Amino acid sequence: MEFSPGINIIVGRNNAGKTSLLEVLTLDFENHPHRSLKTLPNKLSSIQEESKIEITIHINKEELRSFIKYLSSPIGIPAPKLDDNYIEFILLEYENEPEIYNTEYIKYLDDSVKCAFKQFKDFLNNSNFVQISLLLHPGLKLDGKSLKKLLNFESYDEDFNCNFYQVYYAHNELKLQEIDCFDNYSHNQEDFIKYEGKIEESIGKNIFNIFQNCIYRFQAERLNIGICKYESKADINLKSNASNLAEVLFILQGKIPGMFAQFNKLVSDILPEIKWISVVMRDDTNVEILVWNTDNLHRNDLSLPLSSCGSGVSQVLAILYILVSSEEHRTLIIDEPQSFLHPGAAKKLIETIKQFPQHQYFIATHSPEIIASANPSTIIKLQYQDCETTASVINPKEIESQNEILAELGVRLSDVFGADSILWVEGQTEENCFPMILDKVVNRQLNATKILAVKHTGDLEGTHASIIFDIYKKLSEGTNLFPPAIGFLLDSENRSEEDKQVLRERSTKPVEFLSRCMYENYLIDSEAIAVVFNDDNQSLQEPLQNITTVDVEKWLKKKKQEKGLSEKEWLDTIHASNILKQLFSNFSERKIKYGKIKHSYKLTKWLVDNKPNLLLGLAKEVANMLK
Repeated sequence: MEFSPGINIIVGRNNAGKTSLLEVLTLDFENHPHRSLKTLPNKLSSIQEESKIEITIHINKEELRSFIKYLSSPIGIPAPKLDDNYIEFILLEYENEPEIYNTEYIKYLDDSVKCAFKQFKDFLNNSNFVQISLLLHPGLKLDGKSLKKLLNFESYDEDFNCNFYQVYYAHNELKLQEIDCFDNYSHNQEDFIKYEGKIEESIGKNIFNIFQNCIYRFQAERLNIGICKYESKADINLKSNASNLAEVLFILQGKIPGMFAQFNKLVSDILPEIKWISVVMRDDTNVEILVWNTDNLHRNDLSLPLSSCGSGVSQVLAILYILVSSEEHRTLIIDEPQSFLHPGAAKKLIETIKQFPQHQYFIATHSPEIIASANPSTIIKLQYQDCETTASVINPKEIESQNEILAELGVRLSDVFGADSILWVEGQTEENCFPMILDKVVNRQLNATKILAVKHTGDLEGTHASIIFDIYKKLSEGTNLFPPAIGFLLDSENRSEEDKQVLRERSTKPVEFLSRCMYENYLIDSEAIAVVFNDDNQSLQEPLQNITTVDVEKWLKKKKQEKGLSEKEWLDTIHASNILKQLFSNFSERKIKYGKIKHSYKLTKWLVDNKPNLLLGLAKEVANMLK
């Protein structure tokens, strides 16, 4: 799995593995070996394997040299592997002359160290980059083979016995630390300082630790980081768990006030209710973060400790400190920012992050708004199937292209995000009402299918139809961030059988039509109309006389007789939307206008609650499309 600089978005359903992936990206993970029928074929089985990850680190040589300059003493390179045969030879040669043997051995050892050091310097200067693969176990434990790679990047054969020779940088050159002596080879010590160092003191392990400590993870939980000990350290690096946030902000506040003011401005941009952040010394050892929710900074009695603020405030402060204070690149891992921040604040956080492109970001989210505003460099989609998580990469340029298509259709990413499939329907009324009818009338759940309105149904007429259907096809068959279409369920209004057949032939997805002229034709019920009309009538400043079911029946009967239609022909063919507009206008003396979306929803709600059988035929038509 390869990620990019900039913002990497990770999407997937619950239990798809997003949190596990974020944990792995910190490199500090717990032992949770894979559990499935593959690893546990029966109840008596036990998992012998331990969780582990393999990572490959690429380091530019110039960056590697900068790292070594940055490291504080003591640091060293491992002792070279000596030739046991040669040592045995000089031991036999000077068996009776221990002083000469000692001199020869030290000379050989010094020459070996010089040779190894030269090989290490050549390695630093002659190649463009280092590529090193490491096997990592829980608790940041590296296996022996990986540790050996980190000792000297395999630049020479080392003696893996924790003996190191000190090195240092002087005048822009790496040097071996020598010891003072009066003459060569006449003493019992090596010419170069050797110390019984720990693996942690090797150059490679130091660099690995720096790399890991530059990774920060922010979860949707309260961080207890409002107060900490003040240790008066010269550096102002935030720990990877942000536990010293109060200390580093205290140092920044006093040492670089301009940067601290920038930090406060960004805090207020994301959380406008916060006017200022300050840090105070509580005693000789502790410092505490205070949050000011008032512009009157003279009223310190109105400030609040960070521990009394919402859980998202701590995360925002820690993230912003990293952004404004870190000269070197950092990796920020943010899990579901919309779960600990208001949607507006979460979106503003993403906009702020984009102002600091030198860092790398991993954001796991369910929020289409965050995806849309992040303009990510990489989108990873996780899917859990057959007890395994698989990852697929979605091209952000495809997302941009799909967003253009969505805009052309009048649809937002949030309308389709997270669905498995889409049924496109005639309009907003059907989009609102069909799910309710399926649920209440035939007890059919949509689950991961969404019903969405075709925004411009007029475009499906005439010569434009094939173009519009092609747009919907591109939307569904593009990146797998967008679900495929089941088909189209449209009105029959003003469409002949020949017109319907043309539309079916122009679409690659099924196109079906309601058996009645339009959706409102299923809502023509006298009792329902009277209830909905009277409800609106009572909301008028000067209500009119309520109407009865009989009033509505008489009015509808008169209209039907004027048309000379049977009951079935009447319900199937009339333009029901116009009929309802005329009815509302007539009984309200034009004071109540029939609203297609508003009143059709109210009529539907009353019918599914009181006369669901009247909508049974329609419910079956919609359910058949979902099959």
